Amino acid sequence: MAHAGDCAPLSGEYKIGKDETEYQTVAEAVAALRCGGVSGPVTFLIEDGTYAEKLDLSAITGVSTQNTVSFESARGNSSDVIITSSSPDAEYTLRLYSASNINFSNLTIENRTGHTGNTIKIDGASRKIRFNNVTFNGTERSVTGANNAVIYCTPGDVKSDISFEDCSVNNGSVGIYKGSNATPDTRTSVTGCLFFNQYESAITLYNEHSPVLTNNVISSVSTYKEYRGLYLNGIKPYMVISNNVVNAVNGVYGIVLNDCEGTPDQYAMLSNNAVNVGGEGTMYGIYLSGSTDNVVLNFNRIKLTPSKVVAANQGFYKNAGKGANINLLNDIFFDLNTGGYTIVGNTYKDFFNQLPAQSNPALNMGANGISIEKVMPADK
Repeated sequence: MAHAGDCAPLSGEYKIGKDETEYQTVAEAVAALRCGGVSGPVTFLIEDGTYAEKLDLSAITGVSTQNTVSFESARGNSSDVIITSSSPDAEYTLRLYSASNINFSNLTIENRTGHTGNTIKIDGASRKIRFNNVTFNGTERSVTGANNAVIYCTPGDVKSDISFEDCSVNNGSVGIYKGSNATPDTRTSVTGCLFFNQYESAITLYNEHSPVLTNNVISSVSTYKEYRGLYLNGIKPYMVISNNVVNAVNGVYGIVLNDCEGTPDQYAMLSNNAVNVGGEGTMYGIYLSGSTDNVVLNFNRIKLTPSKVVAANQGFYKNAGKGANINLLNDIFFDLNTGGYTIVGNTYKDFFNQLPAQSNPALNMGANGISIEKVMPADK
């Protein structure tokens, strides 16, 4: 067995497990990295089992874009390897502090003890961290706040190139929570992920530079009165939110943008998203506020399924803030109880602030290349 005390730099492939492996625990492998660093690409293949550990992984000597460090299931199945919190009051299961060029693949990482805590806490100036086909299991509790998020990127130092691909994120207050920094985080990417049963929000991003959120599925039964499927605050200079499915059966907000600004040369994009919001109270499909500016909403399908008629419900809402240049093109906004609107054309330079209340039985408008057609439910 290799020991961290040897302090030789690592390179190549190593096994973690109980039998005939270089390291019996993940913590032993992490200690070896801290002690000796790496001299080439390193891959840790983790044998089947449950590893109850609290892990801290910081900057590693010798790591680079070429010399990456990877942790992955030996058999390639995320359900075979579970890294779980080591105590019932664990603040986190895995903390990455100013770490870089680290990959996690085909694993389950969880902190579901019933107490406050994160599965992953990304701290310091971490960058180029990749999660692929990882299942994250947080605690199932009706709580809010970053300390209860499944994945928490702390404010303070800038995080860059943090990516999640084909992952499953379960429970928690928020699925992925990235805190506000004085300098924006950059290039957050969330693609092909499943978010299930978050209480407050699936994804919350503050002060981000050009995030990409695509092909994700969000499903929530939360009854929290400020629930937001996607919540983006202070995103500049542009973003891509496309091909996401948001299903919030108990409301309240599908997608919320606050103070999110594209540029006249490169507009922020919300395209091909399918949003369903249900429940009893006031609800919004897409909600824009603050100085949200230079945004294109293209081919989105927004459906409200309230259990009763609520006049204030809005498939699309924009407040009277400083933002402008909101362009709607080929979107459908539909209220199951009162009908909806099909928007064909372009609302260049914010032709209107918000759609009329969907309880309005008649709407005939056409100007500046926009056509809005009232659509009534079949039984009306």
